Amino acid sequence: MPTDGEPKASSDSEKSNPTWWTKCLATFSPKKRRASSLLPNRRKPAAQVATVEEKGDPMEVDNMDVRSMFDRNLKLTSLVEVYDKEREDLVRREEDDAWDRDVRPKGSLRSKSKFQGIEQRAATIIHAIREYERRVTFGNLPSEAIPGPGTLDMGGQFLTNKKRIDTMSKLFEIAQIVPKGALLHLHFNAELNPEQLLEQAKKMENIYIRSIMPLLQDSDLDETEMVFNVLDPATVNPDVDIFSSGYPGTATNWRDKDMQAKIWMSWGTFQKKFIENVATDKFPKRYGQHLDTEPISADKPVRGCCPESSGPVELNAAENWLKSKMVLSPKEAYGESQTVNGVWARFNQATRCFKGLLNYEQVYKWYIGKAIDKMIEEKVMYAELRPMLLDKFIPTNDGKGKITNVEQMQMVIDGYVAKQEELKAKGELDKFPFGLKIVYCTPRSIPKPMMREEMKQCIELKERFPDLICGFDLVGAEDRPNHIGFYKEELVAFKETCKNKKLHIPFLFHAGESLLDTGGSGDPSKSNLYDAVTLGAERIGHGFALMKHPHLVDKFRRKPGQKGICVELCPISNELLHLCRNIKEHPFPELLAAGIPCTVNSDNPSLFTNSMNHEFYQIIVGAPTMSLYSWKQLARWSIEYSCLSKTDKKKGLDILSEAWEEFCHIIVDVCDDEMTGLMKGDNVDETNTGTETEPDSRVKSFFREKTEWKRKTVPS
Repeated sequence: MPTDGEPKASSDSEKSNPTWWTKCLATFSPKKRRASSLLPNRRKPAAQVATVEEKGDPMEVDNMDVRSMFDRNLKLTSLVEVYDKEREDLVRREEDDAWDRDVRPKGSLRSKSKFQGIEQRAATIIHAIREYERRVTFGNLPSEAIPGPGTLDMGGQFLTNKKRIDTMSKLFEIAQIVPKGALLHLHFNAELNPEQLLEQAKKMENIYIRSIMPLLQDSDLDETEMVFNVLDPATVNPDVDIFSSGYPGTATNWRDKDMQAKIWMSWGTFQKKFIENVATDKFPKRYGQHLDTEPISADKPVRGCCPESSGPVELNAAENWLKSKMVLSPKEAYGESQTVNGVWARFNQATRCFKGLLNYEQVYKWYIGKAIDKMIEEKVMYAELRPMLLDKFIPTNDGKGKITNVEQMQMVIDGYVAKQEELKAKGELDKFPFGLKIVYCTPRSIPKPMMREEMKQCIELKERFPDLICGFDLVGAEDRPNHIGFYKEELVAFKETCKNKKLHIPFLFHAGESLLDTGGSGDPSKSNLYDAVTLGAERIGHGFALMKHPHLVDKFRRKPGQKGICVELCPISNELLHLCRNIKEHPFPELLAAGIPCTVNSDNPSLFTNSMNHEFYQIIVGAPTMSLYSWKQLARWSIEYSCLSKTDKKKGLDILSEAWEEFCHIIVDVCDDEMTGLMKGDNVDETNTGTETEPDSRVKSFFREKTEWKRKTVPS
C-alpha cells in the first residue's frame, strides 16, 4: 500500500480522501471499530458528530496543553446545547409528571379558556408576592452579614413568625380567602380558641377546677396542671382552697372517690383569690397583661386575641393564666432543653384542660354552631371531627345528670342542621352544604378488653347514625405503646363485623407521626404504617415517617384506576411537636412529588394558635415549587378523599370550582388595579417610590394597610 507521502491513483484518491473521518478512524483500534460497526443503529448524542468539525485535527488537540484545550472547549457552543437539551428534558419530564398537573392549564396560550388566563395571572401574582415578602417583609437574604434584630426567616419557626404573618403578610391575607374544600383531620375539642371557652365558663356557677399541687408561689403556676369539670355543688366541699398549703390534690389521687369532694374548687372563687394574689405580688403581674403590652392592674380585664365577629374576649388575670396553660408558647415549643416527649406531655396537659371546658351540656350544644362559623370564616365547606369517645358521659348543666355518647351524637346532628337552616334562610347553604361527620377516636394505650368495647360501641353508633359516623381511629403519641398491630385480633374482627353488617367504617389511623417510627416499641418492624396499609386504611393522619418506607410509598401512590391512600398533612402540628424545626424541613413536598394524595389540616388549632389559613400559608412558603395550582389540587383532594357520598363529592367539587373562579378573579382585580394595585408586569412594582404629596409608594401603602379583597369587575 502506498504511504501517505506517495502519489496515489485517482481512483484511490476518490476512495481514500484524507478527511477528518479517516483521521479519526485511524485513532481507533480495529477491535473498537468492529464494536462500533456491530451497532449501526446505536443512538449517539446529537452533538457528537456535529462538533467534530469544530474540534479540528485530533493530533493537534492531543498536543494542546490543558489550559489551551479548556479555553478552546469553552467556545464549543454545541456542547452547551447538548447540556441545555438534556437539562430541559429533565425539567420538562418532571413538570409533565407533577403531582398537581391535573389542575394546571394544558395546551398552548391560544387554546386556554378565558378563566385559565385569569387563573394563570393569579398564580403569577401570588408567586410574585411570596418572593417579595421573602426579600422585604422577612428580609433574611443569603449574605455574609449577620441578620439584624428585625430579620426573620420566611418559612421559619411558625410561632416566631406568627405575629409578622398575621399583621404584615399579604400572602397570608390571600391564604385567608382561598377556598380550602374540606377539613378532614380536626380534633373535636380543639377548634375554638380558649378565650371563647373561658367566656362561656363565666355563665356557669357550678364549674369547678382542680390542680395537681397547691399553688403557693410563682413556680407552682408553671409546674401544675389544671382541669375543669361541671359538678353538683352538693357533692363538693365549698371550702376547698387550691392556694392553701393543705390542698390535697396530686397527679395521681384525683380518681379516688373519697377525694372528689376535697380537690374541686369553685372556678369563681378561684378567680377572685388568684387576682388577689397578683395584686399583692404573690403571683407576677405578667398574668394581668398580654405579651408585648405594658403592665396593667391585676383586676383589669385583658383584651384577648379571639377573631370573632362579636369582638375580642375580655380576660382577667386568672383567665389569662389559664389560657397560658391551654396553648403552647414559643418557649415550650422551641426551648433548647425541650424534647419530643416533653412537648407531648405539655400538649396532653393542655388537651385535658380544654376537655372540661367543653364537655358539658350547655357549651357542647353551643360549640357545634360556633365551630362551623369558624370553618366558614376560614373558607372550609365540610369537616370530619375526631372526638375522644372513651368517656361515655358528659355532665348536664346542673352537674347531676349524664349525657350519653348517643345523645352527644344527636347534639352534633342538631347543631349542624340548625346551622344549615340558618344558612339556607340567607341563601348561603353552599358555604357549608354537607354538615359534619364524626371519626370515632379512642386511645391506643388502653387494654385489649376495653378496646373491644370501644369497637363495639363504634359499630353500634354507626348503626344508629349511619350518615354521621364515618371512620375509626386510634390516637396518642406514637412513641408510646401500643402500636396498631397490638390490637390486630380486634381490628380484623371489627372489619369482618362491619362487612357482615354491611357497614362501611374505614380506618383513618394516625400513623407515621413520629421520628422513631416504631409504634412505641423500639422495633422498626412495628411501625404503625405497616399496620395501616395491611388493614386497608383509606387515609392516615400525618404520615411524617412515610418516606422512610419505599415499598409502602408505592401503596400510597395515586395511579390510573387506583386512588392510593391519602395522607392528612398537619404541618404546624408536626413542627410544634418536634418532628421538624420548621415548614421547610417538613417532608410534604417529597410526599406530593412521590404521587401521594394529601390534604391540608389544622389538627389542634386551639392549642397551637393556628388555623386553616395558617396551614395553607405555611404550605405555599414551605417550598418554592408550591403555587396557586398546588392549593387548588390540595383543596380538590380534600373533597375527593372525604367520607362524603359520590353524589355529595361531585356537588362539593362543583361548589369548589365556582368559589375558585371567584377567588382568582378577586386576586387579579385587586392586585392588578392601576390605581391601588401592586403589580408591574409579572413582579411587584418596586419602582414607584411615591411623590411629595404622597411620600409612600403605592406598594408600601398596599402592604401597610389591610386590603379589602373583593371583586371589582362584574362577572359576565
